[in-house]
Amino acid sequence: METKLKSVAARNGIFSDSYGSFVMYPQINIIDNALVEGGLKNINIVEIEMTLFVKQFDTNVGFGSCSKTLKGSGNTISDAVKNAFSKISPNDNTYAYFFTDVKDKIKQYYRENKEKMIKSARTMAAQQQYEQAFALLMTYPSSMEGSDEVQDVAIEIYKKYQDATCSAKIAQARGAISTQDYEGAIDILATVDSESACHEESLKLIEQIGTEIRDEQKRELEMQNKLIDNAMTLESKRIDAIREIGVEYAKNHQPRITYTQIIK
Repeated sequence: METKLKSVAARNGIFSDSYGSFVMYPQINIIDNALVEGGLKNINIVEIEMTLFVKQFDTNVGFGSCSKTLKGSGNTISDAVKNAFSKISPNDNTYAYFFTDVKDKIKQYYRENKEKMIKSARTMAAQQQYEQAFALLMTYPSSMEGSDEVQDVAIEIYKKYQDATCSAKIAQARGAISTQDYEGAIDILATVDSESACHEESLKLIEQIGTEIRDEQKRELEMQNKLIDNAMTLESKRIDAIREIGVEYAKNHQPRITYTQIIK
């Protein structure tokens, strides 16, 4: 069933298995179950009502539902149910109309709540709940009008996050250098933002590493330096880091359920 629903979602431009704010989930009811006797084996025939719901995860507010009746048969009830699920068609217009309506409602939700989201994220950041702030902001669809403003706020908060965490990164890098784990130290220092309070110190450590590592490692270090100082890649690195932190927070703070992100 999961595979079928993913196919339905993909057919309608939905991105699945993500950590978003809106979720889709099914509810299954067996309406009728009959046993047909005769021949070598009895046949179970089932009629199932499958209802798809969409809701906002945090508020539990519903944004729509659609129902579909499915019929299946098999030697057992379980086989009959599986047979019914196999008849879910990604091309069914019922789902197309449903997702079109839901996506319109979700876009309207974001338009009406963008400023509230930004205010909430800044409040979280002021309380040093940076990961939670990133998780909230990263639910805003990048394809929607207003995403640039949301992204700017995320970068603003990310700089504060960097200032709050860079001292620990410097300490980790020093520890790696002390054990001659230069590659590990480089990886850590590469995550220090060039506008953070620790940037100058990170550059000094990179210089220190440069005097101690082998020629082939030096070449890798030069490439890392180019990435760190290249303004063209800086914003991209920040957004990738913000998204990674936000997704990790969502993974660790949501119940373990399977759901589908509706709009990206």
